[in-house]
Amino acid sequence: MSEPLTAATGPGRPRDAEVDRKALRAAVELYAELGWAKFTLDAVARRAGIGKAAIYRRWPTRERLITEALERALVLPAITIDTGSLREDLLELARSAMGYYLGPYGLAGLRLRVEAHACPELFAGLAAGVQRSRVLEARAVVRRAIARGELGEQASPTLILDTLLGGLLNHVLATPEDLRAEMTARSEQYVEDVTAFVLTAATSIYPGSPPAPAAREV
Repeated sequence: MSEPLTAATGPGRPRDAEVDRKALRAAVELYAELGWAKFTLDAVARRAGIGKAAIYRRWPTRERLITEALERALVLPAITIDTGSLREDLLELARSAMGYYLGPYGLAGLRLRVEAHACPELFAGLAAGVQRSRVLEARAVVRRAIARGELGEQASPTLILDTLLGGLLNHVLATPEDLRAEMTARSEQYVEDVTAFVLTAATSIYPGSPPAPAAREV
């Protein structure tokens, strides 16, 4: 998430960063639970335990609040996953994805993808930004593996990543609520198992050819 707000908003007292944090977190939680149709500034104030006036001073409309809240919660900073090994890169990527799916903002991200179709004027651009922040580095992981010779040049980043990340997401969504705690406790093992499965399939279907050793000087 972005750095907390600390700057003043104009004449008078500076904004209270703690109030901002509480309001933004409450906004994401309520959006995840209730969706856009039932999202109100009053409800955010109640969830955050702060006065309604503080909310309205900062965000005069619910559109402005939800846009800022979701951007801060869901748009990831640029990262690089590059351990030099496809297996380790995929494991790191899968752990990050599983942590997100199981974390406090996973449901908000899923709801955003759905509501980008229902309210494109408000959510389509934001959903696209969230998607870009998560997809670009994932694709780069596969492309670097191709460059290293771990996968063949015909390897499909889309197919590999859909299988890995889609498998994790389906596991989370398909687990009954009464088994969620057990699923969460075993999530690391599941991540390792799915990664091993995808890696085995990918290297079998798209066999690589390690670069030839450099010729020795005579």
